[in-house]
Order: sequence, then C-alpha cells, then structure tokens
Amino acid sequence: MSLGQSGRSQDADADNRGAIRPRGQGVDRDCARERARLLARVCTDVIPGLEGLDDPAASPADLIARADRQSRRLRAELERSDDEDGLLGPGGVDDPAAVEEREWVRGHLHDTALQILEFVAGDGFGTGLSAEKIARLAGGAARDLHRWVDSLALPVGPELLPELELITEQARSLDPRVELVVGEIRAKPTSEQVEALAGAVREAVTNARKHAQASHVIVRVECDSDGRTAVTVTDDGIGIDLEQAQNGDGLGVKGSIVGRMKRVGGDASLQDAPGGGTLVTLVTSKPRSLKQS
Repeated sequence: MSLGQSGRSQDADADNRGAIRPRGQGVDRDCARERARLLARVCTDVIPGLEGLDDPAASPADLIARADRQSRRLRAELERSDDEDGLLGPGGVDDPAAVEEREWVRGHLHDTALQILEFVAGDGFGTGLSAEKIARLAGGAARDLHRWVDSLALPVGPELLPELELITEQARSLDPRVELVVGEIRAKPTSEQVEALAGAVREAVTNARKHAQASHVIVRVECDSDGRTAVTVTDDGIGIDLEQAQNGDGLGVKGSIVGRMKRVGGDASLQDAPGGGTLVTLVTSKPRSLKQS
C-alpha cells in the first residue's frame, strides 16, 4: 500500500460546509472528478493492502506485522490536514463541496479499512488471531470496500436496515454478542442520512469493542414521535470519558459520530448507560413532509 508520510489534522467542522447532496446525484463536474480520483486511490492504495492479508498460508505473526505497517500509514494519511498532498490531498480542487467529498471518503476509510487493520495489528486486541481469521476479516473488508465503490454508480441510494444488518453482521464476526433490534420506522431517511447513521453506528460499535471492552452491544433503530429516525447503540462496557470523547481531536467520536450527524442536520449524543456502559443516540432531522405540515 503506497501511502505517504505522517501528518495531523483537526476534525472537519461541519458548520461551514456546503449542503450534503445524495451521493451520485446532482454532483457538479469538479466534484465528480474529485470523487472519481478519491475512489481510484481507494482501489489502488487501500484495497490491495487488505487483500495482501488474505493469505491463510502465512504465519499470524507475519500478517499482524503487515497489518501494523499498513494501519500506521493509513492512519497518518487520514490525519493529514486537508491542504496537504497525499492519499486524500486536495487534487487541485479546493471548493467546499470538494473538501466535503474528501472528508466523506476519509470518514468511510477510518470506519472500515483502518478499524480492521488496527484490529489485526492488535492481534484481535489481545484475543489472539489465526491466519485463517485474519484472511477472512481482511478479505471481507476488501470486498466490502469494492462493493462500496461500485455502489456509488447506482442510481438508488443505500437503505438503512440493510446497512445496519451488514454492520452488525460484520461486528458479530469479531464479537458474537452484537444485536440489532428494529422498531417501527415510519419515515424513510434520505440516502445522506443513511450514510451518516451507518457510519456513526459502525464507529460506536467499534468503540464499544475496542475501548470500552464491552461484551454485549445492542443497536436499536426506530422512529421517534416527530417521525425522525433514531438509532441507539448501547454497550455494557467500562464506559468512556464523555467530555474528552466529544471534544477531543482526531477521527473518532467527534468526527465519525458527532460531526457526521451534524453534517446532515441531525444530532448525536453520548451518555452513561443505565447500569454501566455507554449509550450513543443518533437522531436525524425531522422529515421534510412533516416540517411542511
């Protein structure tokens, strides 16, 4: 994986960003070129790094060492400031919508490829990994990224329940006690809201496993009384420093959960869960049809 030197950036602040458009619809020519450039880099620089771990004949120690090198390089790339050259550098297009494209791809790579690489590099965060399981995880992550890139050419946007089912299914391959509970969903969220919800849920589930050491995670989706789509992620872990998580720098809670929901006009909050652990609540904005009624 040909990734460059390390750097650092602040999380993107959504307040000054242009309005989010459904992916693949109404995109101007410069942004279309920028998106194509970014996705080409994903295919040439990120996916091969995952595919290189899909080698059950290699020793686990060798695969873990490879994942460690690749995860460090990818994290450095994702933490570059937006005006630096590199995997997600400006590419000659610096208008707000193009910057938004880069932040969108950066967030997706953080929540998918980087999380798998760091999980393997950490030897399953101390659980021990066989070469077969590493190959299965890395191969699945590579195929998921391929599907993500291919899906952007489709005229129909993502659907929430299939996205959440995929996320929880992938999480169960790492930790078996991850549940998806589906309540009443009256209003269909927009494609950009689905992307934000799915990305935020993926990050919350990863944090529960990686940082809170949770043994049980419940993802619940339903509509609230105002018709807004609400998703909660509840874990039984050791809890987190809520102030630091929501205000700290980096690509974690502030960018991948709070910032992601804010960019689509929604809200995200974290609080201590009853009985211990953490409760993450994600809520979309009120549906347009209800706003006008």
